[in-house]
Amino acid sequence: MARILPICLLFCLINQVQAQITVVDDTGVKIELDVPPEKIVSLAPHLTELLFSIGVGNKIVGTVRFSDYPNAARSIPVLGDAFVINLESILFLDPDIVVAWHTGGVNNIIGKLRELGIPVFVNHTSDLEGIGSSAKQLGLLVGEREQGLLLEKKFLSTLHSISESKADLKKNVFFQISDQQLYTVNDTHLIGQAISACGGSNIFGGSEVPVPIVSKESILVANPDIIIISNGNSGRESPWVEEWTKLDGYHAKIRFIDAALISRPSMRMLQGINELCRIISL
Repeated sequence: MARILPICLLFCLINQVQAQITVVDDTGVKIELDVPPEKIVSLAPHLTELLFSIGVGNKIVGTVRFSDYPNAARSIPVLGDAFVINLESILFLDPDIVVAWHTGGVNNIIGKLRELGIPVFVNHTSDLEGIGSSAKQLGLLVGEREQGLLLEKKFLSTLHSISESKADLKKNVFFQISDQQLYTVNDTHLIGQAISACGGSNIFGGSEVPVPIVSKESILVANPDIIIISNGNSGRESPWVEEWTKLDGYHAKIRFIDAALISRPSMRMLQGINELCRIISL
């Protein structure tokens, strides 16, 4: 009998180790959890979306501004935005895990949270395929491994189908991402990659800056076939529409796309890419 107890204890310890969740985030930091988290704080709208896609949206106890999809996300307490987060509000919620966006303005908060012993998973999606990987990583992190793998497979297979079905349309595209100044993207940016996947040619694709400010004159010199304006304000036209329509032949070039569909690296990006492809193929 004395020999059986240590063996049973050994098996219990092995099971505990196997049950532990270990995930390496996109900055190389290892996240270890004994059990799947019950309280999650999401510091990026696209991560909120992914968590809902995985099926754990009900476990999100705090999020940030613009976390508005799906509708259930609108009822989650807002702790700040991509640049300013209320640390005290996060601590009050006592989360089991915080998920954050690497390129947001929350690096100081991430460091402080880790110093206080709160695990933080940092996401950084550098290419379209990485959106699928993000779903897989988050699925592992929250104890929904199979759903995460399923979402990754769905995303990659759909993305590859889109890319293979689009021939080189030889259409030059200017993509405008701001109503105020002429911000655009290069080919390394996720939107730039989406333009390429749709068979379009980004007129500023070769820029060394992922999100450059360009001049009206440089756009006119490039003479794009299509001007796509991302619009985040439902029912409101960009003030640049009037500017472009003053130019002979430019009114017919203008197209619009919902910014939330094409700028957030979530599962909805597939919908955004499909819409982008439709626009380019017109």
